[in-house]
Amino acid sequence: MALFASGQWVASSRHSVEVALLSTAIALLLGVPAGLTLGLKVWRWRELTLALVVVPLVIPTVVLAIGMYKVYVWLGLHDLLGLAAAHAMIGVPLVVITTMSSARQINPVLLLAARSLGANPFKTFFFVTLPLARSGVISGAIFAFVTSWDEVVIANFLSSPTYRTIPVQMWAQITERVDPTVAAMASVLFVVSMAMMAGVTVLRWSKSR
Repeated sequence: MALFASGQWVASSRHSVEVALLSTAIALLLGVPAGLTLGLKVWRWRELTLALVVVPLVIPTVVLAIGMYKVYVWLGLHDLLGLAAAHAMIGVPLVVITTMSSARQINPVLLLAARSLGANPFKTFFFVTLPLARSGVISGAIFAFVTSWDEVVIANFLSSPTYRTIPVQMWAQITERVDPTVAAMASVLFVVSMAMMAGVTVLRWSKSR
């Protein structure tokens, strides 16, 4: 099949997976603690903090892309790390929202019981809090991955000619010439995205049973 015989498409597929995985990891690293904190603790500025966290979801993507482009040109970040960090800006709010939703359903008595039985904050977090919020964390990870997987605007601004993701490669092929492999790759993007979103649905359904 021409799709898998082309070096450009194979490379762009690898780049998309690399960027999506790394951006998801960054989003989880930052978003899970923030989501748990927002879901479990109450303080005066909690709603304001949440509003600031979700700002990247409200700002038009092209505005984010232009702003990041100026910074990235100055820093010279047009590779895996730079693109993953940019996508993580959108992924973090998604992880925060889903994790916070699960955290709000946790009974605080369970956390107090763990502490009273001798569990330190580290053990309480990893063996009690995190497992109880597992569905929200997994859902957030899937949302972050899918968002990075098919994101084109930011990637188009920030990627270099030698490091293109699938959406950027598709855009380049469409603007340069009519290529039937673009339709095939679009199908691949769609199938992967739908499969992962179906996973979120199954996860939510299994939890509600």
